[in-house]
Amino acid sequence: MAKLLLRHVYKVYAGVGKVKKNAKAEAKKRSGDFVAVKDFNMEINDGEFIVFVGPSGCGKSTTLRMIAGLEDISGGELYIDDQLVNDVDAKDRDIAMVFQSYALYPHLTAYDNIAFGLKMRKIPVAKLDKDGNQVAKIDNKKISETAKKLKKLQKENEALAKDIEALKSSDKLDREQAEADIRYYSEKKALLEKRIEEAEKSLKYYQTTPVPQFNYVHMSKEEIDEKVQWAAGVLGIEELLDSKPAEMSGGQRQRIALGRAMVRGPKVFLLDEPLSNLDAKLRTAMRAEIVKLHNQLKTTFIYVTHDQIEAMTMGTRIVVMKLGVIQQIDTPTNLFDYPDNKFVAGFIGTPQMNFFESEIKREGDKLNVTFKDGQNVSLKLSELRSIQDEYLDGKPHSVYLGVRGENIRLDESGIKATLTIKEVLGNTTQLFLRFNGEDNDFIVSVPERNDLIPGDAVGVSFTEKFVHLFDRESELSIMSREYGNK
Repeated sequence: MAKLLLRHVYKVYAGVGKVKKNAKAEAKKRSGDFVAVKDFNMEINDGEFIVFVGPSGCGKSTTLRMIAGLEDISGGELYIDDQLVNDVDAKDRDIAMVFQSYALYPHLTAYDNIAFGLKMRKIPVAKLDKDGNQVAKIDNKKISETAKKLKKLQKENEALAKDIEALKSSDKLDREQAEADIRYYSEKKALLEKRIEEAEKSLKYYQTTPVPQFNYVHMSKEEIDEKVQWAAGVLGIEELLDSKPAEMSGGQRQRIALGRAMVRGPKVFLLDEPLSNLDAKLRTAMRAEIVKLHNQLKTTFIYVTHDQIEAMTMGTRIVVMKLGVIQQIDTPTNLFDYPDNKFVAGFIGTPQMNFFESEIKREGDKLNVTFKDGQNVSLKLSELRSIQDEYLDGKPHSVYLGVRGENIRLDESGIKATLTIKEVLGNTTQLFLRFNGEDNDFIVSVPERNDLIPGDAVGVSFTEKFVHLFDRESELSIMSREYGNK
């Protein structure tokens, strides 16, 4: 089990422009650096189940791969149990990863797939002298490795210093962007200098201090068998151990991949969209299995998915990302009830929240809402969550009004819309309605069945308690988590 800390983590992919024939490497110029993850800050507590969720290209898998050590960190710091691991190889981070593709060896049985990592792994055993004392000496290999890392960091630091000076002397028309670039590179340089300082301390330590020596030996067959049988028992796959992947279903292969990670006894489990290749029914079953596994192992899990249902049902906390930037970190219920912005509100929840471009104006103890088609509705301020004072000054303000389908009720005296589609789902009925002059439908979920048909006029009203308001320009929520307005 482990605690993780990510501080100002960036991932930047440097663009490379067109290169003339026979040009030397130094002639290559960067063009359009792509920032995949921007200023990621988070503390993950020991034993948490954290879910990274967001649309494709939001940076969630890239962040996971940086934690695993499969991607270099462009800027910032990653700590595992208070140890800075930016320069620690993936194999030395004590982390296990389950991939989307399972990555099983087709020619090996389930037993051998699970045991493969253990067979390759070597365990440190103290090197003893003839008197039984552990041998300690200056470790030249460690000195060489640390010196190489230090040299690499110093080169990066020199390149950053040149970039900063070039930006300062640049006559770029967009000075605001230039200043932003300077701040970013300066912050990155400051963090890099801390890593250089720590590397220098480590190098001095290894150059002057004898360190304990170890021999590295393979695990015994008995130890490997014990671990494989334990994992198979936990996952309920004992009868599959002699089968090969081609003989298994997708869910069974997923269990084998989980077992391969489990036997290592890692500090952290990383799971990158492990259920995306399964059918809907099996995904539901495997979601429950992974949650049970987390509860049993009580190890830190970090899970990546684009499916908000998986995120809501599995995570103790969820990180919602968009274009490499964290939008909100919170519990599933808080994300659903108190989204920080319109993106989070629309991403979390099925069906997604309805949004209406509208204008609000305070009138006594009521909030008057005017929709694009000119219809009005008055909401009781005492029933709404607290709204920021500047929006209650008696003047009109442009906002997005958000409300989920289950919080809209049919009401003959309410605002009028036209039914376009009706979906009967058994226990609920979804009505797709449209205001006059609008291009998009909004969804109303009702528990009862009805005789409405497309083309019918329908009246609806909102449950004030569940109304959300977002500023039209910033798209940030203008409501607090408490109820009542002065």
